[in-house]
This record gives sequence, C-alpha cells and structure tokens, in this order.
Amino acid sequence: MQQLSSQDALYVYLETPKMPLHIGGLYIFGIEDGSKEFDFQDFKNYLKERLHLSRIFRQRLVEVPMHLGKPFWVDDPDFDLDHHLFHVALPKPGNLRTLANLAAQIYNPPMDKSRPLWKLTFVTGLDSIEGLPTKDAFGMIAQVHHSMIDGKSGVEIMNAILHLGPTPPKVRPPKEEWKPERIPTGVELMTRSYGNALSTPLKFFNFVKDAAPKAFDVAKELSSEILKLPTFKTTAQKTGNVPKTRFNVPVTGRKIFGATDIPLSQIKAVKNKVEGATVNDVLLAACGGALRRYLLEKEELPEDSLVAVSPISIRAKDEQGKMGNRISAMWVALATDTKNPLKRLKRICKKTKASKAVGKAIEADKIMEFVPSEVAALASRLYTKMGVSEKHKPFFNLIITNVPGPPIPLYMNGFRLLNHYGFGAVFDGIGMMIVIFSYAGNVSICVTSCEEIIPDIKTLTNYIRTEMNALSEALELETHETNV
Repeated sequence: MQQLSSQDALYVYLETPKMPLHIGGLYIFGIEDGSKEFDFQDFKNYLKERLHLSRIFRQRLVEVPMHLGKPFWVDDPDFDLDHHLFHVALPKPGNLRTLANLAAQIYNPPMDKSRPLWKLTFVTGLDSIEGLPTKDAFGMIAQVHHSMIDGKSGVEIMNAILHLGPTPPKVRPPKEEWKPERIPTGVELMTRSYGNALSTPLKFFNFVKDAAPKAFDVAKELSSEILKLPTFKTTAQKTGNVPKTRFNVPVTGRKIFGATDIPLSQIKAVKNKVEGATVNDVLLAACGGALRRYLLEKEELPEDSLVAVSPISIRAKDEQGKMGNRISAMWVALATDTKNPLKRLKRICKKTKASKAVGKAIEADKIMEFVPSEVAALASRLYTKMGVSEKHKPFFNLIITNVPGPPIPLYMNGFRLLNHYGFGAVFDGIGMMIVIFSYAGNVSICVTSCEEIIPDIKTLTNYIRTEMNALSEALELETHETNV
C-alpha cells in the first residue's frame, strides 16, 4: 500500500464529471508486408504476460474518509483485465477526423475509481486514413489517470508493452506470484495517514535546508538582466498580469483533439541556425505563432504576449518506474505580440533559459506536501464549483508539454508503431493543452481542448505547421541576404 503525494492527490480532488483528469494518447500500429492481422484475443494474451512489468496495471485508488489524509494505492483484489481492454470498429468513413471524434467520445467520461485507472481501446477499420503504409493498421487509445503518471513515467509504462524489433521478446515471469491486498478499512486508512503526518515537520525542515542552497545557486547562475524575464511586463501593461483569452474559461464535458505532424529534420534545421536555440524553443515559437494567427482571425489577440507553462520532469534516475508525478514547471511568454517569426523565436530562447533555471530552485510536489489533505480537497472543489477561474486573471494561458520519444521504431506484439498523438488534461480556466511527442524522426503535435472553446481546432493545428514553414522561410531569406 502506497500513499499518494500531495501533487498526485490534487488530480483526484480536482476531477469533476466535466473535468476528467486522465491523460493518454492515440497510437497507430501496422505491418507493411501484411503478414499479420489484428487479433484482439492475441493482444489480450500479450498484455496479460506483461502485467507484472509495471505497478500501474493492478493498483486501484482508495480514499481516506472525509479526506482526512491523502488517498492510497492498493492492489485490486478484484482485478479483471476485461475491464481495461476494449475493441471497437471505426465508423465510416474511416478517416483521421472520424478517428479523432471517436477518440474524444471514448476519452470524455471520467474513469471508474473502483478499478485501476487505466484503459486501452483498440480501433480497427482505419482503411480510409491517408498516409498509412498498410491497410491492416489499427489504433490504440490509451487512458491513464494523471494521479498515476506524469509524461516521463507514462513513457516508462508504455515501455512495458512496447519492444524493439518486429519479434516480441520473451518476458521473464514474475519472481513472486501476484497476491492481491485486502482493501483496508476507513479506520486503518486514517491510522496510516496519521502516522505519515507525524513526519511532516521533519520533512519541512529538510525541504528548507535543501531548497536554500538551490536558490543561491540559481541566483549565481543567472545575471540580473535574465532574472527579470519571467515577469511578463510590457509598455501597455505594467502590472505583469497574463492576458485573459478564450482559452481561459471553465471547461465543458465535450473534449476535442486536433493534430499535425512536422519532420524533426525541419525543426533541427531551424534550431541549428539560431544561436542558443533548442528543439523545444522552435516548437514553442511555432505554437506561439499559430496562437497569434488564430486569435488575430477571431479579432481577439491581446496586446500582451500569451504565457504558456511547460511541465518539466524532475524524476531522478533512482525514481524510474515509480508511480505518480515528479514535475516542476517552466513559465514562458510565447511572444504572440511579435509579428516576425524569427524575432519571436529569439525572444523565446532568452525566456526559456531564465525560466528553466528558476524552476531548479523549487519543486512543486514538495511544496504541496505541507498542505493538509482536507484543506487541499476542499479548496480544489470550491475552486471548481464556485467558478473562481472566471473571477481572476489567469496565471498562464495554456499548457505545452514536450515529451521526447525514441528515435528508432518501436513495436507492440510484432506490429510497428507508426505514430503517436498525445492527449492532455484541461482545467477550469486553462482550456487548452498542447502535447508534443517526437518519435522516429517525426514530431506529432496534438491540441486538447473543448468544442465550445476551439470549435475549429483543425484551423489552429494547421497554423502550427504554417508557422513552422514561416520560420524556415525566414531563415532562408536571412541567409540569402547575408550571403548577398
């Protein structure tokens, strides 16, 4: 039995029927030579052999009565694989838009907390999707509750069922036979929570002791000029407030997805021509330019730059394979108040350098450990029920997360992974999340939002690709002018 961290528990407290807090993605598989066809029972057997490779598969949530302590993970004594694996056929026409709509329907409802919080839905009938190298392709829609994983640990979990090369490797059986736990009583849960709470004062002392040197190191590392960058001040808005946009409203239960792909080689070509730039900087610039275009079209572009927050994994090597979230955050202005794409990229490069360094000093999950669970639960529920997000300016406008994937092909049960689109979670006041995933020379960019917030989501994702091309063209023009 393992108690959730305060950061993980917050994802449980915040969840509502309109705001499910699971994450996941759409994986597309196929075999180019057509030597094998999808067989649902075969995949069920394949996954059954691998359940012991990750704790996530068999652990369910149990909550402490009256929230007098954070919830616990326990092995589910009633675990049944049939409750987590599903097979559906894509309705006609079986194109990418139909697949995205189906994924949204499957993704929208909250997950059943009486069972382990994960689900895989296999989708066949992708015959009409352009660009797939095989007619035998199928999709897999994955859902895992955010309280169980962050982006990095999510990759680790997928590694339990993915493999290198077209031939599935033999899996070693578990060292010990799985024995489910008895679900603890409410009294037992409160007793365990009380014992854990007694160590909080010592944890707080150790946190302050460790955080002070980190803060000092950051101050030495950055110049005073760069340290000013995370405050988003402009001539028109000297208070530093983040502008409110159509994305910063309460979310609804109608989630939608939009996706596009960009070759990694194109992104690296831009990165290599701009001193100090990273792949992530280039992607942030493309997203910023797309948001500028979209809001200009709606006549809603604010004078001040939109601000994104990017989760940063702080998972140490000795924490690989563990459940839960180990993340800090990076705030960055996306320079949406800048028309020139190249100037936008250079501004973002400076801001990300400052924001990454500041993020080293304080880890969000450790701060949350000192907030009583009953206070966190009550505050998070009141925030949603009372519509507090509508009564204050946003702390940031959207979430952009970049998860680096493997540069080589992966397989599942002999089928090659052709592409992967990541689905995110959206919150009241933060109605858009962009998930970026790189894999085998391709970068997929997927936007998660609500139909009422971005009714024309395909337009926005097309603008991301347009802005990437604009960056490439601007650099080519600059190179030509320099040579002339």
